[in-house]
Amino acid sequence: MRRPAALLMALLVVLSAVALPSSEAAPASPTLSAERDGARIFLSWDPPPGNVTVLHYNVYRGTDPGNLTFYGSVDGNYTAGYDLEVVRGWTYYYAISANTTEGEGELSPIVAVPPPGDAYPVMVMGTILVLAVGTLIFAYRKGRGEG
Repeated sequence: MRRPAALLMALLVVLSAVALPSSEAAPASPTLSAERDGARIFLSWDPPPGNVTVLHYNVYRGTDPGNLTFYGSVDGNYTAGYDLEVVRGWTYYYAISANTTEGEGELSPIVAVPPPGDAYPVMVMGTILVLAVGTLIFAYRKGRGEG
């Protein structure tokens, strides 16, 4: 009877030393970047580190870095997207998190996207104004028979 008990004890010791597979923990944060692209904002991110299967990403947005709200979800197969609902003169703040079967992971660091500078529209309007004045001068001279 001692032999089976010793074998059972040895089996329990071996089984306790074997690591059982652990469940997947909530993922770390993705790495987010964002920039203005005309009248929209382009967002792109790298998946969280490690061997994590992402079901979807949650995008958070706000006009105050301390007050981000849920903006939408993106399928886990995508790592980029556009925000088309932006107002030209506002600064937007974004963060993103990854979701797995274990739940939502950490938020990425907040990324700020400032409003575009006014130099481009001023330059375009200046060029249009010069062309319009040139056309009017040309038409005036042509009408007086000087051209």
